[in-house]
Amino acid sequence: MENYIEQLTAKNSEYIHVVTRELVKIGKSDDEIKAILSDILPKIVEAQEQRVLAKDILGTPSEFTAQYTTAVAGAKSSQTTTNKNDNETPVLMWLDSSLLMLGILAVVNGVMAVFSKKATTYGLITLVTMSFAAGLVMYLMFRLIYKPQSEGQKKTTLKAFGALTLAFLGWILVFTLTMLIPREFNISPDGYITAIIGALALALRYLLKRKYHIKSAMSTQPSQKV
Repeated sequence: MENYIEQLTAKNSEYIHVVTRELVKIGKSDDEIKAILSDILPKIVEAQEQRVLAKDILGTPSEFTAQYTTAVAGAKSSQTTTNKNDNETPVLMWLDSSLLMLGILAVVNGVMAVFSKKATTYGLITLVTMSFAAGLVMYLMFRLIYKPQSEGQKKTTLKAFGALTLAFLGWILVFTLTMLIPREFNISPDGYITAIIGALALALRYLLKRKYHIKSAMSTQPSQKV
């Protein structure tokens, strides 16, 4: 690139100086600027042999750099769009799935208890632990199956299948153990209270998702990063 710079006429040298300054202003890194200059310098040197100025083939410095300004703006806009509900932080995704399960289980359990005295109701410890264990299983399914498939991996590995099997068995074990806890400790609230707890869990999930843009563990779409 230095060889081309040495061959520039005074006017073309000034043109490159202004273009470089404008690229710096819009946030281009040194490597990006070098790549851009490496692309246009041979064209400028070739054109000046025909006595054609750089601005005649590339436009004014502002016109030339405008294409990169548009690209930067488009990238920022795209990033803002794709970042919506695209946060794949493991703990947050686990919490999101767990609150979803707690909300659904508690609401259904509470409504059944209200309308039927014979309905099987779960204690609070069972509901919470079962929901968070289920949330972990859902997150592992996303991490080990949905995400790889969305990124082009067609087959589930034996390791992933084994991890999911163990997680599912762990979920069943947790549920079984909590059901053995005495009722005086594993309290089953009134049906209305249980339903309200479920509704609060769903509301909290909504607020957290809105604040932290948490990706759903049931999503099969890949994240788009700029």
